[in-house]
Amino acid sequence: MTGQLLYHYCSTQTGLAILQTRKFRLSALSAANDSMEGRVLGRVFAQLLSATGLPPGVVDVASVIVEGYPDSTEGFALCLSENGDTLSQWRAYGADASGISIGFSAEFLSKDFGQVNFGAQFCDLKKIEYGEDQLRLTLQPFVNEIAEEFSKHGSFIRLGDGVTREQALSALADRTTDVKGLFKGDSSDTAGILSQLLEVLAPLHFRIYETKPLSFSEECEWRLVRYRHRVALPEVEYSADQYSIKPFISCLIADPAREAIREVVLGPRHSSKPDWVRAFLASVGLPHVLVKRSSIESYR
Repeated sequence: MTGQLLYHYCSTQTGLAILQTRKFRLSALSAANDSMEGRVLGRVFAQLLSATGLPPGVVDVASVIVEGYPDSTEGFALCLSENGDTLSQWRAYGADASGISIGFSAEFLSKDFGQVNFGAQFCDLKKIEYGEDQLRLTLQPFVNEIAEEFSKHGSFIRLGDGVTREQALSALADRTTDVKGLFKGDSSDTAGILSQLLEVLAPLHFRIYETKPLSFSEECEWRLVRYRHRVALPEVEYSADQYSIKPFISCLIADPAREAIREVVLGPRHSSKPDWVRAFLASVGLPHVLVKRSSIESYR
């Protein structure tokens, strides 16, 4: 990871604000355009678990719990790419190539700076996996451990009478719905065993936003991500457009971490003179940042 740069594409106005204030937004991933965001892992987990030989009722309950994680857990992230000058990225995220991409040091984004920012205290820097094949490989050992640990309990839990998987998922997603009767067990130990199952499954909460469909693979995406349950928290702020209210978390690049910003690439249709940009960067305490023009000359 030493020396690797990861790039955030944005409009010129957003880029100037990030560089000027050294503050960026971790945006809610559930607000992304990809309808499968956060949901690939749950689907693959359910498929793998159903092949273990665990009782169908146990598989249903465990699968519903994991598939419901995206409805209770939000990922707030700064989305980054390994490539800082890709035409498809300029078009999608760089204001139709008129914006900029900001190159961040992957090493700095992974470091802890005391009580300031970055590092495991605040965020995780994660490389996105694409497609289900790799996800199956990484999930299979975890699924095998679950099957081994809970097979001895037999059919200790199942969905409630008349409750479908779709109804269970809907009930878990709607916090105002009474979930009494959602799951049912006939053993006196059911509650304790279910509690153990919930504890074992809990780490998957923090993996749901690390996989995307294979069709997105050209983005070569990484994420600086922070996971939070979907409840009111002081650090969560809100913005609005004409269609919706969206949550975000502000992240400050404080003085000890200022060299996290390493490079600025001007988009193919960006018209600022590089000298102006260098002068601006020096004026905001970032004289070390390299300024480059896009090498894509044919898109104007």
